[in-house]
Amino acid sequence: MCFRTNRGKILPKLINPEATKLLEIAEELLVVFSGSVGQVREKLEEETKQVLDGFPGNAIVGRGLEKLLLDRTEFDTEAKTELSDLRGKVFFNSAEIFSAKKAFHFQGVEMGDKADLGHYQSEIAKSVGISVEQLSRQLYGDLPAFQQVLSFRKMTAASLLHRYNCAQLQGLLLRCEGLTVSLPESKAAELRQLLKYLRFNKLLAKISHDQRKKKTLMLEIDGPLSLFVNTQKYGLNLANFFPAILQQPEWELDAEVRIRKNHVHSLHLDQSCGIRSHYRQFLAYIPDEIQMFSHQLAKQIPDWELTSSADFIPLTGESLCFPDFLLKHHSGKKVSMELFHKWHVAPLQSRLEQLDSQKGGPLLIGINRSLLKNMQLAEQVEASTYFSHYGFFFREAPTITKLRPLLDSWLSNVQKTN
Repeated sequence: MCFRTNRGKILPKLINPEATKLLEIAEELLVVFSGSVGQVREKLEEETKQVLDGFPGNAIVGRGLEKLLLDRTEFDTEAKTELSDLRGKVFFNSAEIFSAKKAFHFQGVEMGDKADLGHYQSEIAKSVGISVEQLSRQLYGDLPAFQQVLSFRKMTAASLLHRYNCAQLQGLLLRCEGLTVSLPESKAAELRQLLKYLRFNKLLAKISHDQRKKKTLMLEIDGPLSLFVNTQKYGLNLANFFPAILQQPEWELDAEVRIRKNHVHSLHLDQSCGIRSHYRQFLAYIPDEIQMFSHQLAKQIPDWELTSSADFIPLTGESLCFPDFLLKHHSGKKVSMELFHKWHVAPLQSRLEQLDSQKGGPLLIGINRSLLKNMQLAEQVEASTYFSHYGFFFREAPTITKLRPLLDSWLSNVQKTN
């Protein structure tokens, strides 16, 4: 990571994606990686080192580009028991040879004469039933240096340089304490794309309109260092969300980042940074556990259908809720569902306050049971009138057993009021 700090602010050292010299480095690295399929990792790294040695003034950037390309490379890492068995045979037969031929020495090796070593290799290869060439290639074939390159996802040189800049900022967000994104004049379709990425990464945001600029939408997201959870996993989710922000036509980002143990600095960015997102349009992704739940719902409660939610729900305090899913009844009635995972303590507290204060809303609440380890939150959930009527607990994913009575109760209440 390359950045500097000045008066409490973080100033990332971004590269110019149009710089001729950097484009040359990127092009040469891409040629090496594109032609690496079928080679072993050791040879790939040797060739990339030769490229980077040719640009000594850009060594740090070059290593960063190499790392990004390695992330796009698939290596054969499958454990191969046959290679372990082969080594066992080699060691056993070596012991037999040296035991039977006590006078067997590698005489003359110090002088460069490898005749005895060649004879030894021939005897070992013969004893295990393969050629000397196969023995040399397979003996340590499962070590990282000898892992075979299976595939490489190609990209352009310019895209690689933009990806480098994006990764620099993602690295900073791994140490984020809080993040605010301002979206002026964003269209509904663009916002839905962004919020799909938010949901995909299991993040929750406080969504509201800016009090000064009513058309500006504000997203406030807790950072990993402000939560007592698996900060590494949550930080990765937050970093993976950042490229989705880059897809918005206009945006501003403000974050508090803990660079060192007791030093928090502010990071400010907007669309003028010029970084291009490597994300494509988000397709309708549904996690495996939710797909399974959807199939169970269709079988056990055929009157209801589970789909992705696409609409905002206005709540108290100029706040908006973008639920995870929408449940549609065959009568045309609809109710949204929002799930709260183990790092959603603060968003859940806020949501319960909103729903209890406005005494209702077309929203079912699912809470991961691990959240109840927070005693203050557990007491709030216990005291929530809204949750007692429209809330349920889950572990990995919702279950039909938990959801059926809530849907029946909600539909009954809607029909009474109508």
